[in-house]
Amino acid sequence: MKKVVKIILILIGIFVILGAGCYIDYYIAKTKNTNPKIALKKELNSDLIVYNGMFYRMWYCKVNKTYTVGSYSDKDAICNKNYEYKDGYYTNNAGIKISKKDLQLLTNTGIYTSEMVENINSDTQLENAIHVAYDYEINKYKVVVKDNKELEVDDYKIVVFPEFKEVEDNYDWMYDESDTTNYYCISKNKGTISKAKYDGNECLEFEQIKMDKNWCENYKNSTLSYEDNIEELCEE
Repeated sequence: MKKVVKIILILIGIFVILGAGCYIDYYIAKTKNTNPKIALKKELNSDLIVYNGMFYRMWYCKVNKTYTVGSYSDKDAICNKNYEYKDGYYTNNAGIKISKKDLQLLTNTGIYTSEMVENINSDTQLENAIHVAYDYEINKYKVVVKDNKELEVDDYKIVVFPEFKEVEDNYDWMYDESDTTNYYCISKNKGTISKAKYDGNECLEFEQIKMDKNWCENYKNSTLSYEDNIEELCEE
């Protein structure tokens, strides 16, 4: 009996260690935008690689060099396809017209997959998707670096937020560290993030970065549903 208990305890220990290792590997891969090491790699085609982990799947799109996390219930239609535009618009399988700017907003960073785009079946659903993608990306700041050092004031990091703009006939998120009028201070406290305008001398009034009701009701229809602690953006 003691031997059986001992074997069970050993097996439990192995599963705990393996599970913890898989989670750490998953967390590092996602935060550093790299491939997981504890996963089975499979090259689906010349544009797409899938990594099958213990509790998740991760796809790497060679076209835009992005990793997208999903579950085993998701199909492999993750990478952007070559969309054909007519008069500046793409028409999906449901007959919904999407402008080039909006389509690249949805797909460039992998928030919406090509399959998700094809499943948009109303203008309202499209507007909600655009709202989710835009509001999430517009709040992804970048710390300003000067003389190889991160810029700080009163222990607050100085950051810039991106702008979605046209670059060589395509659209992408761009950061402009040279424009000091767009500098902000960032404060992190127990999972919440707040920003304050930086006037060149001090941080002005802080306000918490959080999403509105519409965003919180619709982000689960995107790949953001797999992001760790994403629900904190909706907490009061």
